[in-house]
Amino acid sequence: MIIKKTTKSPWIISISTAIFSLFLTIGYDYFKKNPFFTTIGTIFNWAWRTLINALNFELKIWWILMAIAFFVGIIYLIKKSKGEEPVLPDFHTYREGKLKKWKWTWDWKWSTSGDGWIITDMEAHCPNCDTPMIDNSSMYGFSFDCPRCEFHASDSQCDEPRKIERIIHDNIDRMRKENSVP
Repeated sequence: MIIKKTTKSPWIISISTAIFSLFLTIGYDYFKKNPFFTTIGTIFNWAWRTLINALNFELKIWWILMAIAFFVGIIYLIKKSKGEEPVLPDFHTYREGKLKKWKWTWDWKWSTSGDGWIITDMEAHCPNCDTPMIDNSSMYGFSFDCPRCEFHASDSQCDEPRKIERIIHDNIDRMRKENSVP
């Protein structure tokens, strides 16, 4: 409250203005003796001349074409190096097996989202004729049908694909433990 009244006082305003003017005058006289502003002016003049010279530089068209070709080549090499798939792990050849009741086949795919190797295209095979079965599973239960021999399996007769996937991962973990040196 007191600060607001004193800053609005005409006496304070006039005295502070006079003191500020005094400091400006002292500063001006000091810098007049020492060429501080001429150094800054010289730097600005040099920068301006350099900019004008750069803008007036004569370019040859073949220089521009070579620069574009160079940058296109660099971009191509960067994209090519990023697109490489990582080295295939030992388990990459593990793509089929009899798990629980049926034979299952699957494939491996490198996930670009950072999950590593994931199982894809997992299929159950018919226990009678070894044909890949049609997965008719829904949120109400599991169901598989063989298109060749008309074999049908539902809920209690089926292996749940999510559990089979977990068994595959567990088998890989067990193989790694067996091959590791204690």
